[in-house]
Amino acid sequence: MKVRIVSIIIPLLLLAGCGIPFNRPAVSPDGTIAFFLDRSGTYDFLPEGGTLTLIKGGEVLQIPGAEAVGDCGGVSWAPDGKELVFVDTDLGDWQLPIAWRIKVTRVQTDSVAATLISSGSPLIGPTFNPEGNITYIEMDDNGYGHLFIYDRVEGVTYPLLDNVLSYRPAKSGSYLWVIKESEEGSLRMGHLIRYEPETSNEEEIASFYLGGRMDETLLLFPAPFLWDIDPSGKYIALSLFDQAVITPEVDTQDTSLYLIDVKDDSATRISTRGIAPAFSPDGKHLAYIGSEDGKSQTTFIYDCFTQEQKKVPVTDSTVGLFWIGTGQLGLIMEEQTGSSLEAAPSDTHNEEGDNYYLLKFDLKAGEVTPLLGE
Repeated sequence: MKVRIVSIIIPLLLLAGCGIPFNRPAVSPDGTIAFFLDRSGTYDFLPEGGTLTLIKGGEVLQIPGAEAVGDCGGVSWAPDGKELVFVDTDLGDWQLPIAWRIKVTRVQTDSVAATLISSGSPLIGPTFNPEGNITYIEMDDNGYGHLFIYDRVEGVTYPLLDNVLSYRPAKSGSYLWVIKESEEGSLRMGHLIRYEPETSNEEEIASFYLGGRMDETLLLFPAPFLWDIDPSGKYIALSLFDQAVITPEVDTQDTSLYLIDVKDDSATRISTRGIAPAFSPDGKHLAYIGSEDGKSQTTFIYDCFTQEQKKVPVTDSTVGLFWIGTGQLGLIMEEQTGSSLEAAPSDTHNEEGDNYYLLKFDLKAGEVTPLLGE
């Protein structure tokens, strides 16, 4: 999404009291890509209904039994690559969600999605744990997030943590990375912790002020928009809007993307305007959406070892990132009027409203090509 888009979308989401499941592609362990195509067969970042679709070995496959009726997305893979979990919604006034469902499907084309959890409150960020159960956040009527786990064998939901703004599963192991909030005097604080569900053990890694509606931003936007952890668990990339990290301490008040070294208890600001950080599978690179002038947005690749940065050669605005493999980065693009980007195939554009399409960037070749319509 655009660096400046947060201030535009947040009031609309708060008015509705809901989170929207963005249609960000998810990549399986074997490199299969999953996302929704809308009813016209077009990729949309915010589709109103659609069919779960896979790109596997260059072939586009759809799962007709995994159709969504409202805003849909939040797709995540099971560790073994055999199942997918996603969010489907019912839409009300203003075409905003009024009911949420977490669904699971297998990946064969004849699979049928099953609804596991339904709620009149927002259900956010469902993911599989190593045992195949589902972890997710549910927002209450007062706007607070609560972390739950759904046991698929027992068919029972268990509470894990309260006052949760965002979470991400570890890329190996059973623990979770969680951002919680607390009130300390007149301040609202965010706490990045490492949490082990089996023992309820919490280890705080960093803390920061929650000013400028940072708490709503963390809760209402999917975690990949704002933070990521490298595969080793040594580094955490965290976007904070007009904030400063308290521990580890960094002397700045700018809108920043920080790289936190968990083991050395230190933090480095790598961009004064950066969101959607995403570590490569080998941990060598960090991709993020940034801006050099505060107006136009592009994709940057940061080398975690040399600290060098380079821009990805695209013309339109990048609204999301995802790694396809160690050397290939997926880009969610929004078409700009008058763009000359030849890599954007016309058959991936919507007829009305914003036009979105998917690209892939090969780091070694330095080339950008379409991900759909190849």
